[in-house]
Amino acid sequence: MKKFIDKLAYIHIREKKILMSLSRGKDTWYIPGGKREAGESDHEALIREIEEELTVKIELETLNYTEFLKHRHTAILKE
Repeated sequence: MKKFIDKLAYIHIREKKILMSLSRGKDTWYIPGGKREAGESDHEALIREIEEELTVKIELETLNYTEFLKHRHTAILKE
């Protein structure tokens, strides 16, 4: 049985550019989002994650659910 991690992402595209954030103290860029906490809906989890990571309060009515993706994680290691 394969194990999957339930994660959400906030993908914001404007003028053909994707919003990404630089990890504090690292040289890694990421798309904002994260894991859902127990009992959270998709929207609640995403609003909380964006506020934690970007210190921005997202209004529920501005979110637009796009689609569900099932993807196996593969790590890319730097040499």
